[in-house]
Amino acid sequence: MFGDPRAIADCFDELPAAVFVFSGPDHVFTAVNRAARAMVGPHRDVVGRRCREAIPEEAGQRVAELLDDAYETGQPVSAPEWRILLDNNADGELEELYLTLTIVPVRDSGGDVVGLVSHVLDVTPAVSARRAAEAQATAFEHRYHAALDGVMSLQRSLLPERLPVLPGVELAARYLAADSEQGAGGDWFDAVPLGDGRLGLVVGDVVGSGTRATAVMGQLRAVLMELLLEGSDIPEVLARLDRFVARVPGAAATTLCLAVLDPADGRLDYICCGHPPPLVLAADGRSGYLPAGAMGPLGVVAATRPVVVQTALLQATDVLLLYTDGLVEGPDLPLCDGLDLLRGVAAGARTRGTPPMMAAAAPDRVCELTVERMTRKGHTDDVTLLAVQCTGARPEPFEAELPASPGILSPLRTQLDDWLIARGGSDEDTLAVRFAVLEAVSNVIEHAYPDDPGSVRVEGAHDDAGRICMTVSDTGQWVPPPVRPNRRDRGFALIRSCMDTVEIDRTATGTSILMDRTLSRRPVVGPDSVRPQRTAGSSKEAFHVDITEVSPPHVVVHGPIDLPSAADLHRRLQDASRGGVLPLTIDLTGVSHLASAGVQLLYQLAEQMAADGCRLRLIAPTGTAAHQVLTLTALHQLTEIVEDPEASW
Repeated sequence: MFGDPRAIADCFDELPAAVFVFSGPDHVFTAVNRAARAMVGPHRDVVGRRCREAIPEEAGQRVAELLDDAYETGQPVSAPEWRILLDNNADGELEELYLTLTIVPVRDSGGDVVGLVSHVLDVTPAVSARRAAEAQATAFEHRYHAALDGVMSLQRSLLPERLPVLPGVELAARYLAADSEQGAGGDWFDAVPLGDGRLGLVVGDVVGSGTRATAVMGQLRAVLMELLLEGSDIPEVLARLDRFVARVPGAAATTLCLAVLDPADGRLDYICCGHPPPLVLAADGRSGYLPAGAMGPLGVVAATRPVVVQTALLQATDVLLLYTDGLVEGPDLPLCDGLDLLRGVAAGARTRGTPPMMAAAAPDRVCELTVERMTRKGHTDDVTLLAVQCTGARPEPFEAELPASPGILSPLRTQLDDWLIARGGSDEDTLAVRFAVLEAVSNVIEHAYPDDPGSVRVEGAHDDAGRICMTVSDTGQWVPPPVRPNRRDRGFALIRSCMDTVEIDRTATGTSILMDRTLSRRPVVGPDSVRPQRTAGSSKEAFHVDITEVSPPHVVVHGPIDLPSAADLHRRLQDASRGGVLPLTIDLTGVSHLASAGVQLLYQLAEQMAADGCRLRLIAPTGTAAHQVLTLTALHQLTEIVEDPEASW
């Protein structure tokens, strides 16, 4: 040591970066400076304790592995911008940090490694700011599509665009193309509803990469899906698929994990054909691989041995993982080591996360964190992960019987949103079903009871095929529609465009509108972040209008535009445009529901302002409730629809 030891110690403690000093192969803390103490939490007394013991939440996050690598190789190790979860406040809630680590060996006089020094920079603000900017500009989608060559475009088009949403089960899937120049290869996954509540699950891997492997994958996926939908059992499916593989050049040696899950009792029948075994994660942190059996790859061994179907019983809340070998194997990662690593990483992702992460469904969280952590050092092969969880719960049906008056629309909208969001479909599904039901109820209110007040009944169910089936019924006699088309015709056209099937049953005792829509969610192709479970908050916002007196006037509408609010909005818009003689910009971003009454109002305003030579612009960003309805009604043919809110100023 050179200089005054006290001065050196003071300088060490005041360094702006966190510095940790370890001794021995167990990485015992021997010194930490002030920044390091703040990083791990002032409540921890880490000096004299092993790293894994002092910071138990590190398990599965692979930081201790960095220390092991530096100590065993005697070489410096760096890890830029690793996401690490720490319990800084000793309250059990993990905090998300992005850290850049540099670890340098310490040697004795004989040159042997006796310890380590770790220099750690907290880059969380910079990473968060960069990610927020990228998300706002949808930078990833632009970069991803710009980088796709013909091979990757073909691969993505052949993977399933949607995952089914079934009662009693939650699904998530993630696919990453290989880092190599060949890019996409022969990985695929599928989740196929079998119509009786059971779910077919598939993860497969065609040998090779490039267009040939992708084309073979597409053929195998299509044939396998058809066999499952025919109702064939697993041995028959496998035998017929194996015969098909023998006739397709490049298909031999394809590996496959095929399973059929019954969410009602958790029974899983499965078979692995030369494929890594399924992994089961329990809520309490326990994990284990299911027996893989002795089946070989398709077209090689599978046809020469009897098909032995394995059976396992999943408990409620268990998460099942099916994956390809690209997740657990690489040039520097033998398969046996990769399987051990996956087990620890996935178990950590299942049980630990920040509050926003834990608010997301377990399959979503496990997929994101597991793929992210397993591929931190790169991946030379495609990576596919399919996560399935039996929730052990059957959805309650939706039931509401209300007086047929405009005042019921707001509470019905809130009740319906809560029920639909709990079903787990996409935002698009929720908006579509909500619109169709409220539009049908609005028609009952307007037309079913011309003389005496009556009631309207709304019923809904989520069936075993993944469909939301809704019925809106009344006991009145509908007023015959006029000869000329009117808003009622437009409303029914919108209902049909939102739902898969719509039937109207008119009898002497009333009218019933029966409609259904199949729920689905998008799998994640490429890196992305877990989304917390959605809430129905936006649909609960009360209707109100804000007007900014600029040139042209700027009107911002919040809440629902339906029967009760359309008249008030009409008056406010007429005031803002001075009776239609001033140009007008209307921001519909905050509109939670746009009924046909609102569509009719916008059509009338657009026609009026066009006749007067005034400009009308509607702001409705993609994904909002207003944008979906405006797209269906072709209102863009009469007026400008702006999808970027900032472009309106």
